[in-house]
Amino acid sequence: MAAPKFPTRKISETLLDFAQPFVAQVDSRMPQERIRQGFDIAVTIWNAFVMDRVNGNSDYQAMMQKQIGTQWQQNPLIRALVDRRMKHFSDDMRLIAEHRVSFDPGGYKVWAAASDPYASSKA
Repeated sequence: MAAPKFPTRKISETLLDFAQPFVAQVDSRMPQERIRQGFDIAVTIWNAFVMDRVNGNSDYQAMMQKQIGTQWQQNPLIRALVDRRMKHFSDDMRLIAEHRVSFDPGGYKVWAAASDPYASSKA
């Protein structure tokens, strides 16, 4: 199998774009921990779709659904992120290996590092 071609756009920029349904809710009154949790959820959804596609199953999405429970279908933010991943980012197969959210007086910054999900399956 040929190695996939990954986008050249920084994964942190892609994460911010993907997480727009959450980012749109962030304001100066939102606690820092809630902002971090929002990005954690976005990264979890992102990576579940990547791993399921790499493995040719839906095990990770099933685990998320089990952990999240009924919110999977009922929470508009989670539903928006799931739909957005499938509709607008389905060809981006990079894993988000690490991410951090830092804060300064002007707001927050997101840093992320990508990895190749196929590299670990070649070992």
